[in-house]
Amino acid sequence: MKNKLFGILLILILSSLAYAQTKEISGKISDQNGDGLAGATIVIRNLATGLQRVVTTDEVGNYKIEKLSENEYELTIIAEGFRRETQKVQSTQLDIKLEVAPLQAETTIYSGSRQEELRENLNTKVEVITRTQIKDSGYESVGDLLKEIPGVLTRRGSDTGTSSGAAGEQIQGIGSRQALVLLDGFPITNARGIKSGNINLDRQSTARLEQIEVVKGSASALYGSDAIGGVINLISREPRKPLDGSITFSGGNFGIVDMRSELGFKKNGFSGFGNIERHKNNGFDLTPTTIDTTGAGFHRYDYFAKLKYEFSEKFYLTGLADYKSGNSQGRSLGEAGFQRDDVDETNQSYGATANWSPNGRMVAQLRGYFSRYDEIGRYTLLPSSRNPNEVRQPDENLFERFGRVDASVSYVWGERQVIQFGGEWTTDRYRGINRLRNNAGERAETKVAWGQDKIFLTNWATLTLGLRSDSHSIFGSAVSPKIGLNIRATDRLNLRASWGRGFRAPDLGQLYFRFFNPTNLYQVFGNPNLRPEHSGSWQVGAEYSSTKKDYRFGVNFFRNDVRNLIEAVNYGFVRSTAQASGILGSLGLNPNDYAVSLNRLLFVYQNLSNIYTQGIETDFDIKLPRNFALSGAYTYLDARNKLDDSYLPERSRHQGVLKLAYDNQKHGFRANSRVNLLSKWETSAITNRGLTEKITGLSYQTVDLYAAKSLKRGFEIYGTIENLFDVKDQNFNKLRPNSTEPYPIVRPDAGRMLRLGIRYNFSRGN
Repeated sequence: MKNKLFGILLILILSSLAYAQTKEISGKISDQNGDGLAGATIVIRNLATGLQRVVTTDEVGNYKIEKLSENEYELTIIAEGFRRETQKVQSTQLDIKLEVAPLQAETTIYSGSRQEELRENLNTKVEVITRTQIKDSGYESVGDLLKEIPGVLTRRGSDTGTSSGAAGEQIQGIGSRQALVLLDGFPITNARGIKSGNINLDRQSTARLEQIEVVKGSASALYGSDAIGGVINLISREPRKPLDGSITFSGGNFGIVDMRSELGFKKNGFSGFGNIERHKNNGFDLTPTTIDTTGAGFHRYDYFAKLKYEFSEKFYLTGLADYKSGNSQGRSLGEAGFQRDDVDETNQSYGATANWSPNGRMVAQLRGYFSRYDEIGRYTLLPSSRNPNEVRQPDENLFERFGRVDASVSYVWGERQVIQFGGEWTTDRYRGINRLRNNAGERAETKVAWGQDKIFLTNWATLTLGLRSDSHSIFGSAVSPKIGLNIRATDRLNLRASWGRGFRAPDLGQLYFRFFNPTNLYQVFGNPNLRPEHSGSWQVGAEYSSTKKDYRFGVNFFRNDVRNLIEAVNYGFVRSTAQASGILGSLGLNPNDYAVSLNRLLFVYQNLSNIYTQGIETDFDIKLPRNFALSGAYTYLDARNKLDDSYLPERSRHQGVLKLAYDNQKHGFRANSRVNLLSKWETSAITNRGLTEKITGLSYQTVDLYAAKSLKRGFEIYGTIENLFDVKDQNFNKLRPNSTEPYPIVRPDAGRMLRLGIRYNFSRGN
């Protein structure tokens, strides 16, 4: 296999170096004052075949595109804050000045096909949140931002046992365990697969991000196992100027304090971006009659750095380092009574990338990545009538080590094809106390080969074919194909359709979990007899926009089928050893391998059902007069179990968002109002009595406000109000009849949150 890949790579290099066509186009992209725009995206399109290539301008706004044929071309230029410009190429030197267009952001997208391309040229559904949108939301966490994307649901978790977890995401009704979260294309760890299977997106900061991209539907052909429901790619910021930075401080109720400083630089082929952050929140409590807390207080320090050095126009190296250290403290109900929880978390990630482009038609990339996650939990039993003193409980811990090496090649073949292929190797290991069957740890490895061919059939139709082969150390091999079609029906209307299959091996938690919950009376066991999950995904959609991009409408129809979906099945309270042996024996498990605790609820992972999710997503953006803009989205979801046609828990049929924005650059004032709505959903909760209870979460609407005003000398003040009308959970302050015990909280949102902040921006150079 390695010899074949090396042979293909050698052939592509030799044929690329020998390519006879030497026509090139160069020029400068600048603003209305003539200052060069660094990092502007240029898409050059062959008008005869439709083939597109993407380059970016250097630090002074210059660009050069090599190895072009003698056909006619057009250039499309995109830069943040400027109106999109498209021109036919009339000569080999083309300089273009862009006009300011503050209300309608244009962007290119990377995550749809692992290469940069325009939104309208995608053959699969990808949503994007730009840097401007991130900044003008006032949100500090990725979990808050994602709730405004159609088809994506984030709902904070709590001690109620809801499956969404802490800001666990759903993409088109597929849960967080089946979605892959990336930072610059590298997987984020944070004990994925062990701690409810999801990444806590409330602990992912927005400060370091240039944009967020969400790929919907099965993306296994490009991204592998864990991506059968979609991909969330967090893309870090790129420096645009010789020197650019900011210092921000904000605070609000619930003890919220957020501080951060950021610095980017770019000069003589050397560039970098880094930031330092501190976040703090005192937590909150929606059940005041008991001493346990709904939301634990926390503080966290984030450090991020990315450096890039260009040895030449053809070769550069990039390195990144991401470090988080945090602590959360709260109170919960354990087996022996109420207790104080004190949990430390640290996460370190390091990545390196080498890019080589011998000419304008080929790019070869080699990457390496390592990440470690450490969690140490300390629990103290609080004084009670039975025990007047605090009692320290046994510590619990969890450690993850993740490594990955991958290589890929992208090659423009002739004037009608862009070919990509690559290979990956990953290793993932967990160990800990009260987490796995073996405290010494468990490990899994995956070897991957993948390829993709983007074929420009005509000037208006593009076909994409993809194939991926995963070889898992526990579950063997699986093949994931994908096909997509994009049709440029008119200059205003683009159509797309895609189909893909996905494969997801059970994670180490689902296989080998041994967890006795310290805060409630339940235990969760893994099942080594599980089978992998398989998915199939259809996406069919259209985008319609005006010539000047003053308005845009989109629609997307989707269908996702998942076979052998893995879920934790509740067998109720186990009262005897014989009962436990009977349950485990019926699943083909050896009871002697499981130390079942009596008088606890028992959960065991199983391939429970085959499910489907289907529906429609619509979204729009409209530029209005007098510096206003209106945008919105609506999603209808039908999510069911195929075996009994029951509606899936934790899913809402209706989800929507409406946003009205105002941007007056002359006076330096920006503001927006956002309305989010969610219809009712079914869930279950574990009560303070240790019982499982079915609950219907009622529909609700929240309103968030944001406003910012630029001052002199680079200063800016801003303020936010989240949940303006203080909408809380339906069971807030409600007690059971003739009891002081509260009803379970199924939507643990704190309520109205206020924040005021000040930001100092500084820069040097154009």
